[in-house]
Amino acid sequence: MNKLFLALAFCCNAFKGNAQTLLNKVPDNASMVFKYAGDNFSKNIPLQKIDSYRFIKETLLKKLRIDTLTSLQNLGINFEKDIYQYVSMGDSTVNFVSLFQLSNPQQFLKLVDANLQAEMKPEKRNGFEFLIISANAYIGWNNDQAALVVTSYQNPNRYNYYGYGTVVDSVVVTAPVVDTTVVIEEIKEEPVVKPTPVKPVPGIKKPVVKAKKNTKHPAPKTAPKKKPVEIIDEEVKPEEDIVQAPAIDPEDSIRAEKRAAWDREQERLTAAKQRKVADSIINTNFTGSIQSIENDISYKKVIDPNAHVAVWMNYDNVLRQYWSSFYRGFGINRHWGSNYMNPQKQRNDGFRSGMNLYFDKDKMRIEQRSFSPDAQMANLGKDLYNSKQNPAMINYVNPDNIGYMSMSINSEAMATYYYKLIRQYLESNPYVNEYSDIVDVYIDLLEIIIDEKAIAELMPGNYMFVLHDMKTRQVTYTDYEYDSDFKYKEIKKTKQELSPNFTFLMGTKKDGFMEKVLKLPLKYAAKEKFNYKDKGGYYELAFDTGRYPISSLYFMLKNGRLMITTSQKSIDLALSNGSYTLDADTRNSILDHNYSMKINSKKLLEQISSELNTGLNKKIAAYLEENMGDIKMEGSLQNGMMQGTTTMGIKGNHANSLEFFFNMIDAINEIMEKDKQDSEQKFN
Repeated sequence: MNKLFLALAFCCNAFKGNAQTLLNKVPDNASMVFKYAGDNFSKNIPLQKIDSYRFIKETLLKKLRIDTLTSLQNLGINFEKDIYQYVSMGDSTVNFVSLFQLSNPQQFLKLVDANLQAEMKPEKRNGFEFLIISANAYIGWNNDQAALVVTSYQNPNRYNYYGYGTVVDSVVVTAPVVDTTVVIEEIKEEPVVKPTPVKPVPGIKKPVVKAKKNTKHPAPKTAPKKKPVEIIDEEVKPEEDIVQAPAIDPEDSIRAEKRAAWDREQERLTAAKQRKVADSIINTNFTGSIQSIENDISYKKVIDPNAHVAVWMNYDNVLRQYWSSFYRGFGINRHWGSNYMNPQKQRNDGFRSGMNLYFDKDKMRIEQRSFSPDAQMANLGKDLYNSKQNPAMINYVNPDNIGYMSMSINSEAMATYYYKLIRQYLESNPYVNEYSDIVDVYIDLLEIIIDEKAIAELMPGNYMFVLHDMKTRQVTYTDYEYDSDFKYKEIKKTKQELSPNFTFLMGTKKDGFMEKVLKLPLKYAAKEKFNYKDKGGYYELAFDTGRYPISSLYFMLKNGRLMITTSQKSIDLALSNGSYTLDADTRNSILDHNYSMKINSKKLLEQISSELNTGLNKKIAAYLEENMGDIKMEGSLQNGMMQGTTTMGIKGNHANSLEFFFNMIDAINEIMEKDKQDSEQKFN
């Protein structure tokens, strides 16, 4: 029955669906919230277009057990209204809830009936119907909307039969009582299997047992006298060998029955707990009232109501859930009481992060935001972004290269932020939380020992990575061949490997220390047999020709910048104080943002195509090269929050980036299917 849930969840993820009606049913203690806007299918791409895609017919509708002639418009789900999904945690359960509106309840009921067994019937409730799909999946609906819940109870006893309580005779006393007398009686009534005499093995004489003297024997019964026959070294044929049947230990049967009964009871308790929680969620959704996340300041700050897709995450809850899952796997949480995982009992001052996705005409755009309701944590975020990139770093960015990544952060603020983060992380650990006073002392000691200012002097936080190109290089390697006696011989072979050509720069205010580090290998190069030389203004570490994808690494320290590169051109630029000519947009993006990245997708796909060794991969890469544009990312402090934007350009014949997404999936599936058919024809 989980197929219905998975398929409907796929609908909710793939088809976006008004916030004013369903957002108020999402609780404010949710750990994650997903929103899919109905505008996607009322404006960006109609359902009629979705119906035309082959993978929709053969994957989604097949999972829903629907005839491929049926349209998505006939499922009874209103895809032109917003759809919400959220993850909630509490009372040792994790719940994934999908909320969507119905356009035609009768059509929706047909969809449900097609996926249910005959004995499964819905329960009439107060204004809605409730149905158990499986032990962990449940659904409720009325004429307007539906709520789908999949829940998982972390039963601490489920897999720990010997791990809890008082153990008597290797059986936990909390296990359900089993009438062992019945088991014993059943065992006693079974016929006793007598061992079959084993005939002598060839070559071994049968020992002769002499009768004791003065031993009285009962008078033999009347029978014809026979001459005794002495058996010596009698041969036994293999087919006449008889294996002695093992004896049955009644205690083993009792223990096995107790364990099986205990397992059944844990499954029953787990299923009952899951139904109770799912029943409560669905009942509250239709008849109760909740404190909704729509009024939460963190949600309002992070999520844009106009986004086509939005994802919101509460890191505090996710972190607590991690610890809960970890410890409950060993059944440890039971010793810490019922307050664990209760949001009212926990500190809740971490960051709330969100992602807003927009399907624009010529690009797919993602905006990331991070906000903390705690003033101290929010200020740490602001301090972290209180940094600017060194203009000299951009001299090595060539617009004709594959791409670059620039980053500028305040290293001192980063260290201080980590102290706060470590405190929060440890305090969310239910075991460590009992010793919070010790944790405070430990973190304070770290702050005393570690000198944040010294770290900031060594690494102020300015970094630049440039990927110039990725050409192929012939590399030799050693392989081995073995003869019939498993003796091997070495064989030299060659292969083509990608050789990345890059430049990495890091700012520093500790030139003297860095210079010592760069000179140090000179002393040990000859002794350790590696080729490291002072080249006058820079250092070179040369590798054996043909053994590695790169031939040399160059190191240079100049004007507070440490450079590590494979490019002789970058070294020459630094020596001559030269630079590449950079366009204004790229220059401003680097200097005005704390991080900036750009990847030329066409160049990247062109240069890695030589490594694609199958026709299938080459065809997929060719399609992406024709339809996918450049990828850009930049971020900075905006409106008091850490914010960033990532875009991926779209090329080709697509109405917008959402249609590109569906076209891409359909095209790749067709390429794979065609390749499969071609392969089958070759072997037939």
